[in-house]
Amino acid sequence: MATPTVSTFVISVILQPIIVGISSAMLSSLISYEIAGQLDWRPIIICMTCDILVIGVDHLKDQEVVINALGAASMKRFTPMFHLARIFLALTASLLVIALSQSPSETTFLTVVFTTPAFLWTTPLDLQWIVRVLKRFTRVNYDQEDSPGSKNPFIIKRVPGMKAILDGIIRGYGLFLVVHSALQLSWQSANNAPPWTIFETIIWSTVNRTCHCILADVRDYDEDKKVGVPTIPVLLESPLKTRIVLTVVQAAVMMAFLHNPFIVGNCCFTIALAWILGKDSPKVYFRLSLHSQSIFIIMYAIMIVLL
Repeated sequence: MATPTVSTFVISVILQPIIVGISSAMLSSLISYEIAGQLDWRPIIICMTCDILVIGVDHLKDQEVVINALGAASMKRFTPMFHLARIFLALTASLLVIALSQSPSETTFLTVVFTTPAFLWTTPLDLQWIVRVLKRFTRVNYDQEDSPGSKNPFIIKRVPGMKAILDGIIRGYGLFLVVHSALQLSWQSANNAPPWTIFETIIWSTVNRTCHCILADVRDYDEDKKVGVPTIPVLLESPLKTRIVLTVVQAAVMMAFLHNPFIVGNCCFTIALAWILGKDSPKVYFRLSLHSQSIFIIMYAIMIVLL
């Protein structure tokens, strides 16, 4: 990893989380419009700030490990930046609390459910406490020696393919549930927002984010294979096979929703990115994949305004 600088620190801990948060704000805005025919600020702020906090906290931890390894002098030099990052995250958390306080309790519950896995993404989890509790309740001999393998910590990211799949579920179904709970309206009697429907938006969003994560893993294929991270490209043992799978999946979504030109355009755009972007592509180009939905949501918004 390159030696961190003030600019790379700010980009990693502040700018990148904001960029990711904007993508969630765009999608939650679309879902809000589909359900209620208007933009409700509460679910939009909730979805955006959760993304910022999850990415920001994760990147802050990474920066702290890297800078701490460089010695006390580097830590002292970056101390003001750490203070700035914590203030930024605290303000973001305050904004989230305000939005949740103005929302039903169900929204808070769903927000916790869908963000907890993301916060614990790389955290080693000791699941043995469940076994110990069960032993106490069932009065099984607690002194029985645990098997050596049971002492290995559980890490969500280490579950084969889990990163992309779980991220897609949170992005698609999670965002919808949060927005729906905040609006407290029946999605079955949702506002008529052709050519969109709630069902296709959930499917499209889930597949789109999953494919984005897999494409990002194509970029990191060599590194992930070396350290043993079980991403989809590593499991398929080939970036080429991964690109073929991404193409087939996007083509299936496109054929399923041919009536929606925005989804069709997005699928074609995503397929093109899958074949253009690779391990040698600058990371900034992968922002096009992250915001592939945002581009077409903006196009839809412009069409609504003009018509």
